[in-house]
Amino acid sequence: MNEKLEHDYGRWEIDPERFKIPPSPHKEKHPEMRKMKTMYEGNVTYLRRWNFWVRVGTPVTPSTDDVFHDYESSAPEVQDLLAAIGAPTIWPRTEEEIWDRISTVWNWLRLNVRVDNDAYSDLISAVGRWPSIAELARYYRDHGDLVWSACFSKAHLFAVLLGRVIPRWHTTMVSAHHTEAGAPPTASHVYVAVYLTGRWYYLDPTAVYAGPLPGFKARRSVGIFSKVDYQHPFSAHPVPLSSLGGVPYLPE
Repeated sequence: MNEKLEHDYGRWEIDPERFKIPPSPHKEKHPEMRKMKTMYEGNVTYLRRWNFWVRVGTPVTPSTDDVFHDYESSAPEVQDLLAAIGAPTIWPRTEEEIWDRISTVWNWLRLNVRVDNDAYSDLISAVGRWPSIAELARYYRDHGDLVWSACFSKAHLFAVLLGRVIPRWHTTMVSAHHTEAGAPPTASHVYVAVYLTGRWYYLDPTAVYAGPLPGFKARRSVGIFSKVDYQHPFSAHPVPLSSLGGVPYLPE
């Protein structure tokens, strides 16, 4: 006959046969992490960095010479281009001044850049990479306007100019998935994000021909495609000397 051996647990001992951890009334969440539902990638985890959110495990793409070639050029034609745009290049004193400069560049692009796939392809072929600000400035000097083509060329030109008139860490190119025109959800659209007043805004330069940006008090993100996941870019390519380290979440 087998006898059951029992231990006499004292007042302050825990009986493993009887003790159960009471369920928490609330599901615990990491205070600095959250999951966000994207349009095409399911739930993606974001980490709070300073006062905005970035994708976990997704660093930015470092600036390279083939994208931002000779970015610090101070050639006379570059100075003439910046003067033609009309945005000051001295350090801005207020965030409203930064938004005004962004709006100035946006409106200048609307009036001085045309879509010309052939001319832009010729420009790319001539230099063998994305055009530098000096090469863009020389094109403007020789033709009286600028050209762009697909979304990357629009975002590239917008970011190149913004980085020369507002603090560098305020500007990055970003890419997001979309299904516009029946594209597969792995397709990407390139646009620009700017940091201002404690948050990020997305600005799609494809929309410049739709009109000017709203004023500072009514500032908001701007995009024209309903099937682009503007808020959740999967990559970021900041301008040179930017301190951005992760791909940010972009509120509307």
